[in-house]
Amino acid sequence: MKKPTIAKLVKSKTKYDLKGYCEMRGLSHLSLYKGYVAKKARKVLERDGIKVA
Repeated sequence: MKKPTIAKLVKSKTKYDLKGYCEMRGLSHLSLYKGYVAKKARKVLERDGIKVA
């Protein structure tokens, strides 16, 4: 069983796609697409209830 992608987690928790969410929160969507999650991005995602590894 595959883990859901960050894009799917963001879409299910918020009404935004990953690019729109990142623009709104000031994050780099390209790094998230590639799988890199910075400390700042992790804090923002966890604040919105999105758990990342």
